[in-house]
Amino acid sequence: MGLSPDNSTAAAAAPSGAATRSSAFRLGLFGASGLLTAISWQVVVPVLPLHLQRIGYSAAAIGLLVSLLSLAMGLLELEVGRIAAVLGRRRTLVGGLLLHAAALVWAAEARGAAAVGLALAAIGSARATMWTPLMAGVAEEAAAHTRGRTFGTFWFVTSLGFLIGPAAGGLVAALHGGRAAFYLGTLLSLLAVPVVFPITDSARAPVPTGGLRPWDTLREPAFFRLCLANHLHYAVSAIWSTFLPLYASRQGLSVLVIGEVFALQGLTYTLCQVPTGRLADRVGPDRLIAPAVVGRAAAMLLVPLLHGQTAFFVVGALYGLVGGVVPVSFTMVITRMTTRERYTTVMGVYNSSGDLGFFAGPLAGGAAALLGLTAPFLLCAPLGAAAFLSARSAVRALPRETP
Repeated sequence: MGLSPDNSTAAAAAPSGAATRSSAFRLGLFGASGLLTAISWQVVVPVLPLHLQRIGYSAAAIGLLVSLLSLAMGLLELEVGRIAAVLGRRRTLVGGLLLHAAALVWAAEARGAAAVGLALAAIGSARATMWTPLMAGVAEEAAAHTRGRTFGTFWFVTSLGFLIGPAAGGLVAALHGGRAAFYLGTLLSLLAVPVVFPITDSARAPVPTGGLRPWDTLREPAFFRLCLANHLHYAVSAIWSTFLPLYASRQGLSVLVIGEVFALQGLTYTLCQVPTGRLADRVGPDRLIAPAVVGRAAAMLLVPLLHGQTAFFVVGALYGLVGGVVPVSFTMVITRMTTRERYTTVMGVYNSSGDLGFFAGPLAGGAAALLGLTAPFLLCAPLGAAAFLSARSAVRALPRETP
């Protein structure tokens, strides 16, 4: 099928000191790019549902509108390998950042359902072109024997955006109104543009894809089941990010406190990355996948029991901690299943599975919300169980020999 790894790449010669320093500097720039990419959206995450509610949308309508962002993102990510191959990694990243900046302003000003939906779809389209090239670049820079630590460090730096972003977005929204968080996201997107130049080639440098079409990757049973588990996991995550602000607001929490809950979640998520990378290098990432996907679903079932600020902070911290295991473990397994020239295509399909989960989660949660605002959280029980079974099946189907 074409996903089998190339064992010859594992025997690369040890790099010199100068090469090591150069690679470390480039990985630092990848981390900075990931940080700005994350924070430019995270400043909006705790504010978006409340902003849509303020301009007149119901919980069910909010779930539908938010799902459009992830639908556009997931569909475009299926083709991001081809886009990067045609335009080059630099043009793909810069174009995505500029579109993201413009679409955030559009989303802040839009009022009608069609305009809001198109603005959110534009945000999703922009974000589809940003993450996959960065992840593929990190995989190319990392040595096989330190890939867990490299991904752990990358996700640690990137995840600082999940800590800083919600707190900054909540504070800005509390001081200057909800739309200010969107404008802050625009500014951060523009700041990321000069950072990506040193880690991308000039002109239209092609990105090799190895002739692999997006749908071909899903013919590999282990990869398909891995993507299904990822899809279900992020459906659960999308229900959290969409409906927790609405539920917390109903319990009397202010937008500032809601931002702090998301920031604490980001803190525990961030702190989990480096230890997870080191643990994955020692015991193998495949052993971490199944427990990771079920943890967030279990935390979601506690939400209907929450009433005071302290309870929200505790569950937010737990939610971030258990979810922090997912990025490193999943991306490590994927790099072991494929060859270097196919990273962008395979990572694109993997990212698409998660973002289509972010589409399905708010959509299903919005339908469940017709029965009450606690129903979306209870829906996470069957979603988490299915994710666990799929992840366990994927691990059993993984190739036994990996580089």
